[in-house]
Formats: sequence, structure tokens, C-alpha cells
Amino acid sequence: MKEEDVAKDYVEWFKNKKVVKFSENQNQKLTLSKQKKYVNSCLKNKDVDLYGIFDDKKHIGNILIIGLRSKHKVAEITYIIGDTSYWGKGVGTFAISEIISLAKLKYKLRKLSALVADKNYGSKKVLEKNGFVLEGIRKKHLVFNKKVYNQLDYGLIFQSKFYL
Repeated sequence: MKEEDVAKDYVEWFKNKKVVKFSENQNQKLTLSKQKKYVNSCLKNKDVDLYGIFDDKKHIGNILIIGLRSKHKVAEITYIIGDTSYWGKGVGTFAISEIISLAKLKYKLRKLSALVADKNYGSKKVLEKNGFVLEGIRKKHLVFNKKVYNQLDYGLIFQSKFYL
């Protein structure tokens, strides 16, 4: 992602209650300038990489990998398919498979993790399709729209030994 990738459609995603149902962004007033600052902060932060998900030139989602400087070689991913017309079409599964390849080859990580609300069925499905396994459940850990959810902690291990 680059600052010039931030457009009105990107900001509009976060106004859609379906898109932000399980997102920390659901109660924020996001603007074009705030999102540009966010993208720039990611570009400057050596611990994260933010990737846009595009269909040709249309920006339809993002995937973030955070924890790149971890001495444990473990990072977390978060993702959003903001354009709902792409839901259920394999975009999330594909984006996660691409980030898995980067995690192994570019970042030399040994594990990825992802955290989801227990009722976020689409997110659970794309993680499981990519080989993530449920590692733990944090009971009544998340609150979205005044509803309490269990947090599911997923992980994907690439190496069984820790290499520096």
C-alpha cells in the first residue's frame, strides 16, 4: 500500500456495518486524511507491512502483517475485504495464501497467528482453508456493537525449530 492507493472507496468501507461488524474500526470516524496518515505510518514502521488487495486497479481490501521484528519470528495478520461484492469469491483465501508465502520466504518467520471473533464465520473459514488451526479460545473477550464474543486464536507453524 502507498498513500496514493487511499481513495474515497477505502474510507467508505468502514461506514458499512457488515464490513466492520468484527472490526476495531467500527466506532471510529475515518477520513481520507486519517487513512493516508495510517498508510504512511505503516510504511515507516519496520515492524509491520500493509498490503492492498486489488482486482486490476480497484482496491478491494487490505492485509497487514505485524510483528516482523519479533525475536520469536512470530507475526500476526489482520485483513479486511472492504468491497462486499468480493465476499465469498476466494479473495480472502488468496490474500492469506500470498501473505503466508511472504511470511516464509521474505520475512523468514516460523509462525503466523490471527485472532477472530467466534461468530466471524467467513474469517474462520479462510484461515482454516489456509492451514491455520485453532490454538485457543478467550472466553467473552471481545465486544463489538455491545455484544460479547469469544476470541478464537488461530496459528500456522512453518518450522518446528527456532532458527535465528
